[in-house]
Amino acid sequence: MYRSNFNAIRQKFVMTKTSLMRILSTGIPTWSIFLSLGCTQQWDPDTQFQNQIQTLKLEGERFKQVRGQEAAQNLNTLKSELLLGVIRRMTVRDLDLLMGYKYVLLAQASQQGELWERRQYFWQDIVEGKWGKGSLEYEMCEKESVLMTVSVNSKEVIGIEY
Repeated sequence: MYRSNFNAIRQKFVMTKTSLMRILSTGIPTWSIFLSLGCTQQWDPDTQFQNQIQTLKLEGERFKQVRGQEAAQNLNTLKSELLLGVIRRMTVRDLDLLMGYKYVLLAQASQQGELWERRQYFWQDIVEGKWGKGSLEYEMCEKESVLMTVSVNSKEVIGIEY
């Protein structure tokens, strides 16, 4: 019984070895052709460097394009949030949190213990407050553009002009 198992294993090994030899004998010429065709050019570090620089430039341009699209989308999203978010009867505190604290005070009056103000919000000031002066959003936003004029009393928003 042990002898028959040994012979079966030996036959498989010998058969595998001959199969391997057959594969190698037909594969070596094929591999040598591929290797000889692949190694016809010498490595040129200058060409490789130029190719890498070109690849990096293309990636940089793609990044700038994607970043520009993101910045434009950010500006559109913010503008729509602000235009829809400022409503009458909104508290002054909520208005300040939404729009920021940078605005031009057009008029101010005190009447019956309440402070009335007319504020003008510039788009560039809101964008600067959100992303900063060094951001692409700030570079892309319309400068000197009035987003809205808001009338408030001490407690809430009274009127909005777009």
